[in-house]
Amino acid sequence: MLHLTNGDIAAGRISAAGLPGDVLPWRDVLHEGPVPAGLDDDALRAARAEFLSGDSRSRRSVFRGLSERDARLSAASVEDEVVLWFEPDLYDQLQLVQILERLSRPDLERVSVTAVESVEEIGGLEESAAQALHAGRSPLPSGARALGRRAWARFREPEPLGLEELAREPSPELPFLAAAVLRHLEELPWTTDGLSRTERQALEAVEAAPLPALQAFLAAHHAREPLVFLGDSVFYSILDRLAAGERSLVGLNPAPANADSRVEITEDGRAVLGRRADWIRLVVADRWLGGVHLNGAEAEWRWDPSARRVTRSPGSPPDRGNAR
Repeated sequence: MLHLTNGDIAAGRISAAGLPGDVLPWRDVLHEGPVPAGLDDDALRAARAEFLSGDSRSRRSVFRGLSERDARLSAASVEDEVVLWFEPDLYDQLQLVQILERLSRPDLERVSVTAVESVEEIGGLEESAAQALHAGRSPLPSGARALGRRAWARFREPEPLGLEELAREPSPELPFLAAAVLRHLEELPWTTDGLSRTERQALEAVEAAPLPALQAFLAAHHAREPLVFLGDSVFYSILDRLAAGERSLVGLNPAPANADSRVEITEDGRAVLGRRADWIRLVVADRWLGGVHLNGAEAEWRWDPSARRVTRSPGSPPDRGNAR
């Protein structure tokens, strides 16, 4: 038996419950950074390792960890049972569709897959609760692997239109996927100010007064999100992005951001938050969201909050068609 879950804390709770088999944490923050189409597994691991690491030494370590993780799943046999432990939030749902894409491949398609009931905090489970979830696990619904494969492919496309279509479709096989995908699309620059939803919430948290970064994180994310999906370290990296360059939206002291850094909104931050300026036009975008590369003074793709849909920026290149 092989238990797959979202990270080390959740893996520790599953292990502590004394369940049979091995526990494999799926360590990757897929909603941040490049996950482009057209890369084989090895090249994708290299791209993720480069994004997730700070230097060449840590890059090698991250790449090795991703390789060992993937090899462990690939080693599952028809005698094994793979048990999925994933939460309904964006972080977990993207990991889940990557795993389902792998489980749909010919070498793994005959492996038995079950899933526990989705709960919001696997990392906070008591031993008895983890044991009960395991006892109540059920076979993966028919069609879930195919849907996961399709969702993973669309997540990696260079245009977000196919992913938006997927989010509008009923998906009883993966009931939390559509909401997670829509939340991901809200991380595109908004037509109103060039900010993603998370960036805007970060600015709003410190609009009235400066805060330590940890308090800003709790106010911007935990207090504002129906399903928490960011870790504090990812939030601090977002603060670093907002603080970068000559037209920074926040000031940090000290920088780079840590839990105790004082976060203060700048005049440019107030102008963007007040929709008197557009952040993308101030700084020129260079950011990846899955397969979408936001690059340039306009950023080709935006989120329209009024229509709640993806839109192409004015002046962006002609439609190349959706690569599906």
